[in-house]
Amino acid sequence: MKLINKENFISIVCISFTLLVCGKLLIEKSMGFTDVHYTENIFTCLFFSIIITAVLALHYFLQRFPLIPVLIVQYLSVIGVTAGFVKIADIIGDTSTNAMWQMMLSVTVPFVVSAIVYYIAYFWQIKKANDIIAELNRNLS
Repeated sequence: MKLINKENFISIVCISFTLLVCGKLLIEKSMGFTDVHYTENIFTCLFFSIIITAVLALHYFLQRFPLIPVLIVQYLSVIGVTAGFVKIADIIGDTSTNAMWQMMLSVTVPFVVSAIVYYIAYFWQIKKANDIIAELNRNLS
């Protein structure tokens, strides 16, 4: 996964959305589940793909802070948006009694996977840049 910036934001959202939907469809197919709210759930996946990618993209502005607090703030931001989404959905129409728990779980898993992949790629690129700088310093000495 590339580092998220304004040039590749949409492509990363599209990739995340595609992976989420494919995972959802594979799980449902393997369980024999038929989704009556298919359209709503697909748009919900798209919405949360955009939110999660946007929150992870904020890392660029939060680089000067320690990683763990940044991850916690990013996760709490996503959970806050999710809670607001569920509350609005409950006002508009009926939701199940455990809708909040289901949405928290449905958002937590993609967020954790996305954050792990993003930060591994981020630190790998930093290590690569440090290796290049070290090589240049060796050549200059």
